[in-house]
Amino acid sequence: MRTPLQCVLGFALAGLVLGACSDDDDQPGTLPDVTPSTTSVESTSATPSGDPTAQLEAEITAFYEDYVDTINESWTSEKALERRRTMFADSCIMCLQGYELTTQAHAEGWTLESGLGMIRSVRLDAVDGDVATFLGVEDVASGRLVSSSGEVVEQFGETIGAQIVYRVQKRS
Repeated sequence: MRTPLQCVLGFALAGLVLGACSDDDDQPGTLPDVTPSTTSVESTSATPSGDPTAQLEAEITAFYEDYVDTINESWTSEKALERRRTMFADSCIMCLQGYELTTQAHAEGWTLESGLGMIRSVRLDAVDGDVATFLGVEDVASGRLVSSSGEVVEQFGETIGAQIVYRVQKRS
């Protein structure tokens, strides 16, 4: 599944964010009902029928793809930026920092220049009631934020095989 770097750059902003989101003290993000928008992420798996675990894993994969797509869109869309804020920023300090950097980029007129990133896999690791823990594995290409005057404000290095643990809670 290929995604523009902007999709996953939010994760790399503070040295692979969301790892802190796997701590037991952190509250899980909320897994909303997913209605995919136009997405740059291509899913190769169809929603399985019959197996509840496979169905949950497919739902979580769709959520993760939607989350990554929301990060991508948040660099150029205020609406997506606000949606990004609601997905994990209240329960993850690193996610909040990524959101705040993107908000600053909007305010300052910075542009994200980047290569492509890739989501390698999504794996459901545990389910405890309505809380699920999953692992996202991705590659993140290098990129940079550039001011309107052409000055490089921030540079981001390439990350290969980043493993990020998420905790999400299903909304009823």
